[in-house]
Amino acid sequence: MASRSDTELLTEHFGYPPVSLLDLIINTTNTLADRALTSIESGLLNAPPSALGFRPPAFPSPADSHRNEVEEGVHKLETLLFAALDKNFDKFEIYTMRFLLTVNPEDEPYTTLSHYRGLDFETGEEEVGVRGVNEIRRKLQESMKLGVMLEAERARNEGLLGELRRLVGTQGGVKSEGNEGGKEKSVFGFLAEGRRGLEGVDRERPLETTARFGRSQLGSLRELSVGLGGLLPRLAQETAAEDGGATTRDWRRERLEYVEAAARRHLENVRGLELTRDGAVRDDNAEMVVGGPKTMEVGDLERVVGLLGVGEAEEKGTGKEAEGDRMDES
Repeated sequence: MASRSDTELLTEHFGYPPVSLLDLIINTTNTLADRALTSIESGLLNAPPSALGFRPPAFPSPADSHRNEVEEGVHKLETLLFAALDKNFDKFEIYTMRFLLTVNPEDEPYTTLSHYRGLDFETGEEEVGVRGVNEIRRKLQESMKLGVMLEAERARNEGLLGELRRLVGTQGGVKSEGNEGGKEKSVFGFLAEGRRGLEGVDRERPLETTARFGRSQLGSLRELSVGLGGLLPRLAQETAAEDGGATTRDWRRERLEYVEAAARRHLENVRGLELTRDGAVRDDNAEMVVGGPKTMEVGDLERVVGLLGVGEAEEKGTGKEAEGDRMDES
């Protein structure tokens, strides 16, 4: 029989205990033997009783005698068969463990498993202390962390590749009016179709490769152009429906900006007021902003401009009257 050291060495080499191999062989043989006995019993029971010698008047009930005799005979055959199998498999196990699945004690000190090759076992115990063990443990933890990160990255890459394959392939595509039969086709399917025409290209001549690729995409681009051309009228109608009155709003906005700019110039240049960026009036110290809302409505601004225009006219009239009086006095 193999010693304890042989069993441990072989278990480490195979990855499983040697006796498990023998158990698998024995269990498989017993299963096949049991199936054979079941087939034999079924064949004998299905045979007519007269074919096996069960005939009256020797057997008053041939069917019952036939069944009892077959069941009893199969049971005896099963006992003899499994007894022989157990006896021979015991010999097989002893022989295998003693002469086959074993390591010569003289060769065991010189046996090196594949995962131990290249390791230095001559290092003294004084050099491998607590610090060395902690360093090895830290490297192991870093390696495990890196493995987890790489596995997560691989999963993300698989998901990205699946999404790209779905976009380039035919699944999940959108209907195009240029497709034959109304079949669904991917928006980026032309990339895969164009790649088929570039097999066996010469990388040393990129201009020719680029020209061939562009020529291969013409059909797909033509289909996309036709599809987009059919969508443009509908998009124009939807945009017009959504932006109804946009022209009026743009005109009112321009009018508001013009009135605000004119009012701001008048207040700053004529009235000498200092305005903030929002149009409010600053006080003399320029520390506090005094004024109303940041923006005024168009009607309010028109009224302000009208008042300012009236004030300017009055000032001009007053100036002319004063000048006329001076001329009369002279």
